[in-house]
Amino acid sequence: MPSSKTPESYTLRSKINTQERFIVAHRGSSGTAPENTLSSILHAISAGALMVEVDVQITSDDKAVLMHDQVLGRTTNGKGFVRAHTLEQLDTLDAGSWFNTSFKGEHIPLLSDALQLLKDNETCVNIEIKPPGKDDDGIERLLVIIENVLALNMQDVTLFSSFHHESLRYIKQHYPAFHTAGIHLPGDRRLPSEIASEIGCEGFVCSLREITHKKAEDAAKHDILIGVYTINTDDDFNTIMKYQVPALVSNFPRKIQQLLHSTIK
Repeated sequence: MPSSKTPESYTLRSKINTQERFIVAHRGSSGTAPENTLSSILHAISAGALMVEVDVQITSDDKAVLMHDQVLGRTTNGKGFVRAHTLEQLDTLDAGSWFNTSFKGEHIPLLSDALQLLKDNETCVNIEIKPPGKDDDGIERLLVIIENVLALNMQDVTLFSSFHHESLRYIKQHYPAFHTAGIHLPGDRRLPSEIASEIGCEGFVCSLREITHKKAEDAAKHDILIGVYTINTDDDFNTIMKYQVPALVSNFPRKIQQLLHSTIK
């Protein structure tokens, strides 16, 4: 049974310090279960992922739910924008059958339920902050997400990441102890340390196609946590192992974890 109190070892820094390389489950174990659901999170925890990455959207009644897209059609049997629906309306949708009929009846989870599940299993979380929409300054949505994290006292095990670096700057200005990671922007030639200097982040994320030895070495030199997505195949794994990258972001955490273990033996 999980401990009723949070041990001192359950912090992002303490967890990371125990492993030279570790797995971040992308939208949960999204290769083996429907993304951003409690099932995908449970698969990721079972696989031994140190961290689970999730995406968050806000309902019309200002509830934070796990969902990558702004619209419902790809991963549920619903239609329209998440923001146009109440939580009660979203609860009627099936978020699992699109992936496999064995997940029929899977619900769109509240962020708070996902966080509680991760906390119970002493697993860290990476919340990707979506860029603000046309009629959304993003701050209200960001504050709803932060309130969920604070309510469960999970700020020490949460990494906020985003392509929208202004959101990360806002977080650091108002919550300086929070952990943030800038995601590489297309065409951006800056090194991780230059981005960190500008927005105050302590992490940097890029794609496998974008990683270079120069980026990895710069991050290591300046004590910046670097993660690379998406490591799904044997070839992906063999490529990333050539670089000094601690965080391997994968849709198949169990497979990549097994490959990691095989290299350690």
